[in-house]
Amino acid sequence: MAGFAWFQEGVTYGGNDLANFNSLSVPRLGMTHLFASTSEFLLNSDQTARTVSVGAGNVLIGLSSGGATWAWSDAATVAVPTASSVNPRRDLIVARLTTAAADGVNGIAVELIQGTPAATPAAPARPANAVALGWVDVPKAMTTFTITVTRYQGQYRDQAALAGRGTIAIDWAGQLPSASSVSVGASVYDVGTNQRWVRTADNGWFTADPGPWKLCTPQNVQASDGTNITVTGTLYVREDSTKWELSGQLNFSPSKDIGKLVVPALLPSGITRPTTNTYGSSGQSYGSNNSGVGRLALMTNGSIEFGADESVANVYINESFSKSPWNTA
Repeated sequence: MAGFAWFQEGVTYGGNDLANFNSLSVPRLGMTHLFASTSEFLLNSDQTARTVSVGAGNVLIGLSSGGATWAWSDAATVAVPTASSVNPRRDLIVARLTTAAADGVNGIAVELIQGTPAATPAAPARPANAVALGWVDVPKAMTTFTITVTRYQGQYRDQAALAGRGTIAIDWAGQLPSASSVSVGASVYDVGTNQRWVRTADNGWFTADPGPWKLCTPQNVQASDGTNITVTGTLYVREDSTKWELSGQLNFSPSKDIGKLVVPALLPSGITRPTTNTYGSSGQSYGSNNSGVGRLALMTNGSIEFGADESVANVYINESFSKSPWNTA
């Protein structure tokens, strides 16, 4: 059985050995390329000069031949080519491993790859041994352009950033990498939702960090006697792996005994639905026309159900619904 140990006294090592060492010593969690932090290679545009400035950066670039190499670049500036008069264009800014012999640049080159104008333009292919830093969208016959950052934002799903030992950072609009691509116990920090997720032994993801608050959609209801009731107010929802949380206020006008269960609000997209209707309670304002406690439920179809035995005017909601195998399996 053969083995190998790195950096022993008296042993000669080459570039391939260092690439293999980098690949094994830095947990990449299924990613090919890793930026040293979320603040590497920052992009800023200069519309007047028609250039993009690229901040200094440090990145571990996975090699097409295997292994990985750390590369650092000082700040650079790339010029944006003139717009087409016929169609828009999407260019690609990359940091690419290179050699002095091949490109006149030692180690790494920051460059813009010009795209092809088209009615629906696509970015050029990312070269081998390179990371994509951003897209430059150039409208036809225009002197301005826009930048889309692509370092760890999900356009290239093999790129991420380091966020501490054993943790990578991504910002994939709430999506996570496939759990099967990373080892049990590995963690991913979602920059966009400010949540740290841990890969579980059952091939899933777990977080106790609440996601961002999202607005529910109020909707008008009708009482059992046919009276139309206008529902206003603000109701937020958020969730993690252990619970859903609702917080806010719903106002019913006119105030009356509704006489049946109604749906005064709907959950937004991006919030999971329980697999079984899940119930709680919510307090109402006290006065001459309304009082008591109402029943609140998260329904499997994404609706929020409410009912009360008294007249209803203002409903104050601050409710937590636990997740369990009963309502999430």
